[in-house]
Amino acid sequence: MRDKVIRALILDKQVRLFISDNTALINEIVSLNEQNHRILNVALGKIVSGISLLSATLKGEQRLSATFTLGNSKYKIYADADSNGNIRGYNSRNSLKAETLEGISIKELIGQKGTIRMIKGFNMSQFTGITDMPYQNIDDDLSHYFKQSEQLETLIETNLDFGKDNTVSHSYGMFAQLLPGASKHLLKEVKEKINTNSNIFKNLKVMEDIQIEQQLKSYFSDSLIIGLNGIKFSCGCSKEMFYGLLYSIERKDLLEYIHDNKSIESSCHICGRSYIFSPSELKLLL
Repeated sequence: MRDKVIRALILDKQVRLFISDNTALINEIVSLNEQNHRILNVALGKIVSGISLLSATLKGEQRLSATFTLGNSKYKIYADADSNGNIRGYNSRNSLKAETLEGISIKELIGQKGTIRMIKGFNMSQFTGITDMPYQNIDDDLSHYFKQSEQLETLIETNLDFGKDNTVSHSYGMFAQLLPGASKHLLKEVKEKINTNSNIFKNLKVMEDIQIEQQLKSYFSDSLIIGLNGIKFSCGCSKEMFYGLLYSIERKDLLEYIHDNKSIESSCHICGRSYIFSPSELKLLL
């Protein structure tokens, strides 16, 4: 298993703690976006890292869809997760076409009008929460979302670094949330302990569950591992989905493709996967 989220209870079962090394996941998603705005890569990476942690909160057939609207409302970043650890994330087309992002910071990208919108649930039972982004900082604003929309004191931190070739050298994440009745000061204690001992993230992929638990016990004596969730990139697109989109092509254009014995190729802008439709398949649309 390449990437995973470790779920634990700490501090006398008053705090649930998730930690993750999601480097491979973020690398794959960033590379699929194929754009050169480094700041968008950073924002996308941190958002997907945070959402991948939240996938471990989902149960059954639940899904989570998040939309981050940036300072310019045309610029959006999307991320989705399900309870099986399937994650995807991508920048909006308008974001990728932007020509004015050179040299700006995350704070400037988010601006004073940034918002987070999350839809969580399954089928007909869904909850939608919307909050602003007052900190103009993805980690702090994600934490703020839970405090405002779900009244849960939460700490989310992501650590992301890019190499010179624009690949992700590492991506780690932490999610800590108070359980009912817990004191707010415990989140500060968690933050200090984990940040002081951040090397644990670098070894997650090679450590067995018992080793991770022992490591956590050295920081929080009563740590208890309660689960492990694998996470991976999954787009969810299919040839059948694109076949339906071909109905939007005018009949005369379809006839021209068929007459010239040409195929139509459609590509998913999220994962880059291509689907080819032969003239015989196009005939079925007429």
